[in-house]
Amino acid sequence: MNKEIEIKLEIASEGVEKLLKCSFFSTIAAKAEQKTLNNTYFDTSDWQLNKRRIALRVRNSDGCYIQTLKTKGVSEQGLHQRLEWEWDLQQPQLDLSLLPQQHWPAAIAVGDLKALFTTNFSRQLWYFQHIDANGVESSVEMALDRGLVTADGVDQQLPICELELELLEGSATALIEIAAILTAQCPELRACDVSKAARGYQLLEQSNQSHECD
Repeated sequence: MNKEIEIKLEIASEGVEKLLKCSFFSTIAAKAEQKTLNNTYFDTSDWQLNKRRIALRVRNSDGCYIQTLKTKGVSEQGLHQRLEWEWDLQQPQLDLSLLPQQHWPAAIAVGDLKALFTTNFSRQLWYFQHIDANGVESSVEMALDRGLVTADGVDQQLPICELELELLEGSATALIEIAAILTAQCPELRACDVSKAARGYQLLEQSNQSHECD
């Protein structure tokens, strides 16, 4: 179990080129890594996990499979903090035996879980150190994600275009300072409190409302 601490910033796709030309990228002295991530999110038919702000997914990262559980956390102006578990899988199937019983809602039967939507995107990754105003050195992962949220039987899709700053070690002050630098250099960046999972439920909700109006 880890505590995930990150800042999420969203940007329109047409602003990405300007973002990548910001002087900040020339100061971190880190070459970008490239990944393709395909994620399937699970919940009950009536979204009992979502109602408790819990996210459960299986990720295919270039042929490596990871199951992730994230519990309810706090989010303020783009800074997110929540508990997170990750398990390596041998195949892209949910392994219910891995779920931590002490953190799993007793009212939710794991047998009721099913795949609801996917988030598929390309990711550019940078790893670097940052020394904040207090002299604390922190390790940071910066990820630029671009892709789509989709759901079976739903014609509409939602775009993903966001920059995530995740604290690997050190102080959350580093994330706040880096976000301030980036938004000053690229005003198109905006603090975002909406997760990729939340966008998936938004897509499903829009589809349900559309069907109700038919």
